[in-house]
Amino acid sequence: MKIAIIGFNIFSPGGTSRSNLNLAKEFNNEGIEVVIYNARPFSPTDILSIRYQEKLSTKVYFEPLIELGKDNSIDIYIITRETFFPLAQIIKFYCPQAMTVGEIHAPLSMLPENLDENLYALDYIRVSTESIKKEFKQKYQYETLLVHQVSTDHVAMPDDFIPKLTNNLYVLSRFEDGVKDISYAIRLLDYLVHYHKATHIRLYIEGYGPSETLYRNLINHYGVQANVFLNQGTPADYIYFSTSRYETFGYSILEALAKGKRAVLFPGEDRVLQEIYKNPPNIQWITKDIPIDARRVLKFISSIENINYRQGISPILKQNNYVSHYVSYYRLFQKRKQKKFVLNREVEEIWAEVMSVQMEQIPSLYYMYGLLKDKPIVGRILTNSHFKTMATTLFHRLKAKKNMQRRVKSVSENMYFIESFHGKSFSGDPKYIALWVKKHMPDAQIFVSSVNQLVDIEVRYFGLEPLRLGSAEYQRKFEQSKYIIVNGNTLDKVGKSPNQIIIQTWHGFPLKKMVADLEDPKQRKQELSAFLPRMKKWNYLLTSSSMNTSLFHSAFSLKENSNLKVVEMGAPRNAYLIENKNNYREKLHIHFKYFNRPLDTNKKYILFCPTWRKQERKEVTSIDLEDLIKHLPPEYEIIVKLHPLEASLRRFYKALDSRIHCFYNELVDIQELFLLVDILISDYSSAIFDFAHLNKKIIILQEDSDTYQKKVGWYFDIKKVCLLEGRSYTTADLVEAIQGNQIDIFRYCRAVQKNLLNKDSIETNEKLMQLLFLNGRPAYNDNK
Repeated sequence: MKIAIIGFNIFSPGGTSRSNLNLAKEFNNEGIEVVIYNARPFSPTDILSIRYQEKLSTKVYFEPLIELGKDNSIDIYIITRETFFPLAQIIKFYCPQAMTVGEIHAPLSMLPENLDENLYALDYIRVSTESIKKEFKQKYQYETLLVHQVSTDHVAMPDDFIPKLTNNLYVLSRFEDGVKDISYAIRLLDYLVHYHKATHIRLYIEGYGPSETLYRNLINHYGVQANVFLNQGTPADYIYFSTSRYETFGYSILEALAKGKRAVLFPGEDRVLQEIYKNPPNIQWITKDIPIDARRVLKFISSIENINYRQGISPILKQNNYVSHYVSYYRLFQKRKQKKFVLNREVEEIWAEVMSVQMEQIPSLYYMYGLLKDKPIVGRILTNSHFKTMATTLFHRLKAKKNMQRRVKSVSENMYFIESFHGKSFSGDPKYIALWVKKHMPDAQIFVSSVNQLVDIEVRYFGLEPLRLGSAEYQRKFEQSKYIIVNGNTLDKVGKSPNQIIIQTWHGFPLKKMVADLEDPKQRKQELSAFLPRMKKWNYLLTSSSMNTSLFHSAFSLKENSNLKVVEMGAPRNAYLIENKNNYREKLHIHFKYFNRPLDTNKKYILFCPTWRKQERKEVTSIDLEDLIKHLPPEYEIIVKLHPLEASLRRFYKALDSRIHCFYNELVDIQELFLLVDILISDYSSAIFDFAHLNKKIIILQEDSDTYQKKVGWYFDIKKVCLLEGRSYTTADLVEAIQGNQIDIFRYCRAVQKNLLNKDSIETNEKLMQLLFLNGRPAYNDNK
């Protein structure tokens, strides 16, 4: 018998590489030849090195993946990467006598979307647990499933011994926070060290990958540099720690247990890890709830029992019997009557997909040009510059038309694309529309734009998956989505197909003039010429009052878009405020989210929210905030919410005083901060209008109003329309305004609500979603 194992790169460390090596050795030990097809390039030195390190015999061969299908002597092909499943078609086409097995290593939620297109070429699928088998069978209607864990050939049983006490937690993982969620481990350490005062606990994080900078930033953000160590070595004694969202087996967990270490583990969002490891006394399961997990970790660290460490891993190690399993599967396969195999596409297309390379397809026109350009007479015509320009223009027009036809066909009614502030945060109306859709339309597919891993954390906090702004996957999902929900303009390069609907929510009620109304004629012309083509893509524009609609008409020249429907039903972001303005549980939840601590009911928070200035500045106000906080009673604290374009000032404000806080903009939703704080201080920001829904104190700090009026201009007199008056303040004046009683709070808040935001209501979301998405159909209600 001869076995082939197909993988990405067996010469690189990783769980699947380890599994493939173990599998190869198990077959080899039974005298079975093994061919390893490797996708990544390798050298003779790589082969010599791995043979020496893993003690592989000469009956293990290595071939480049491109050689697949040329060896008719192979009996079983085991494909160990889900994106390589299309290769089963090539195997069946060239080697119909061979049995094909696909191994599922990734969580089911992260499998390729088109996986079902290639399952017909696989004779068996191997999964690691019964629950995965059940879910896979139901999702893909696939019957021939094998349940077997990965090979653990390299792991030996531990010696029996009494463990030592240790305060060290140890993470060994690839730095890929979207899956591994090591950011949660850092946040948990902050809570343990600063809230529980467990300064004796240390967290060692070891690995590599794209999230390393994120982890360094979070360690500094939470101030745990003395307790969290990134790539600074492995402690001699430790408790293995894993917060991974998904782990279909976890070799590093098993290896730690085999060394006699204990483990603190998250069972995974699919709970597969707990299904594998059960509940032995040397494992503590956590929940991803900070207070609960902190108590569990503290107790687990301090309690040492006489544990037989074989108990936790012996059931797993006993399952090794790969050779007999595969031999029996192959015998069953041989008894089946094999049908003639038919490819569902060209071999070249399969290779292009598998290798994740956009192969340059040479159009027939270019191919003919290459053949004829050197021919006499015809060549002179083809190489003429005018002919080449005309032919190139024609080709690109035809290509654009073809792409548009493809996009029209590919748009899905069930897909929603969300972008808040150009992917710089997950907040505003797009966020609250996304959360409504998630709750009431559970079958909807929602994609959220994100510029970096901090935004990714916020998106995943709400149970959604981010897409990197401008990436190929971003563009693909954008093109497939029926509904595009934004509060700014979309990227020009993604365009828009006729079947798509762009819902523009804009990001605030305008006080300062914009686009077509700017005071500076040069700037007005420049911004309007760039803005109009983007505005003409909009299908709907949401507003909160007739005045709001009128100002948008003026600012955006809406008359230029005859297809646009303006919807005066209010703003979803403000529906959230109205619904939760007296919700104390929501306030507790928000405080814990931002401060990673329970709320101290004696605290009074002030939100300072300045708007952006075009000129670069080192501080956002002439008020000395450090001096201000010293003159306020100890229960007062300030939260500085910077404009995204001035986010670079975060470190400056965060370092001013322990009672002054400045969070990463990417992790902030200002509507949440509105519910948390008692007072808002702002200048020309539209935040003052949304905040008025809460009937709390507003202080308008205007230090450069005359200059701003000349450069930008106002749409209305805020004193006349809103009964709010801005002025400049000294530190003493501001202290007095913060502490003093304002008898007219309700009066000016009511004026804002009545004149500017009178369509905002608790029913806004329901009305909007019926109009935009449901068309009269009832929404799913998970409270029933």
